[in-house]
Amino acid sequence: MATFLEDFDSLLNALLTDYKNQFPGVDTSQGSMVYIKSACLASALWGIYKYQDYIAAQIFPDTADSADLDHHGYIYGISRKYGESDADYLARVLARIQEPPAGGNANDYVEWALSILNVKAAWCFPLAQGVGTVDVVITANSTVTGSEIPSSHADTGTATALSAGNLVDAAANFLGSTPVAPGDIVTNGATGITATVTAVTSATELALSADIFTAVGQAYTIASLCAQVASHINSVRPVGMNSMGVRVLPPTVLSQNITMAVAGATPNKAQIVADMSAYLATFAPAQTLHLSQLVAIAIQDGADNATISAPVADVVPVGYQMIRPGVINAQ
Repeated sequence: MATFLEDFDSLLNALLTDYKNQFPGVDTSQGSMVYIKSACLASALWGIYKYQDYIAAQIFPDTADSADLDHHGYIYGISRKYGESDADYLARVLARIQEPPAGGNANDYVEWALSILNVKAAWCFPLAQGVGTVDVVITANSTVTGSEIPSSHADTGTATALSAGNLVDAAANFLGSTPVAPGDIVTNGATGITATVTAVTSATELALSADIFTAVGQAYTIASLCAQVASHINSVRPVGMNSMGVRVLPPTVLSQNITMAVAGATPNKAQIVADMSAYLATFAPAQTLHLSQLVAIAIQDGADNATISAPVADVVPVGYQMIRPGVINAQ
C-alpha cells in the first residue's frame, strides 16, 4: 500500500532549502527565526502526513485497526464472533469480498456455516450423496463449547422440575454419546421462547442464559450447533436442491500416535514433539498425513535424519475423519 508518511527531518530540510533558494544568504541556523518558523510548519505538516497515512490504512480491511475492521465487516453483514481474533475475522471479511455469494457454490456453503456463532471452521463436499446434495463438515469454537467437535444431537423432552435459569429433565442424558454443549439453543415448545445453554450442569440439568420454563411438563427442543447450521443453510440455499440434500456433520477424530527415532548431534526432541503435535492439530477433515512432512519437521528442529516406525505409511482418513495428535515420541 502506498504511504503518505514523511518524517519530520525531511520536511524541515525541504522547508529550509526552499528558504535558501528564495532568499540566498538568509540565516537558517538552529535558533534563527527562519529555522523556528520552518520547524513549526514542518511539525504541522508531519502531523497531517501521519493522519493521512492513518486514514489510508483504515480504507482497506487488511490494514484497518480492529474497530474499523468491525465497520468493514458491518458493511457486508458480517459480525465478529465471541473471542474471534482480528486475523480470523479479517479472513471471513476478505472471503466475502473476494468470493461474493454466487447462488450456492461450494464457498457459499462454507460462508453460510461460518456465519453461525461458535462455528470455528467449515468445509464443503459437493455431490457427497449424489446429484443435488451437499455435505458440510464443521468444527466448533472450543473456547465456548468445550470441544472442537460440534454438538450434533437431536434432543427433545419435557421439563420435570422448575429451577430458575435451568432446564431440568430427569429422563434426559445431556452427557450421552452426542452430548449437549454450551452454545446450543433450547426452545420452550409451549411459549416459543429460546435461551442458550451456558453450561451442562449434569446429565439431567442445563444452565441457560434466561429463565424460560414456567411450568413442569413444558416440552422443549434443543438445537445442536450442527442443527443451527443446517437450519440456516436451508433458509438460504438454492430452492431447486433436493429437499434432503444438505447434511451438516461433525468430523470424527482420528487420534494418531507417532514414534520417531531421530539422528544427529543437536536434535531438539522436545521441540520436534511439540511441532509435530501442533502440525497434526491443524488437519482438516479427510486430509492425508504424509510421513515426509514429519521428517521435515524433525530436520527443521535440528535432526540430521529421522526414521518413523509408527505409523508405517501415510495415513489416509476415511470419510470425514480428522487427524489429531495422539501419543508422540521422538527418541
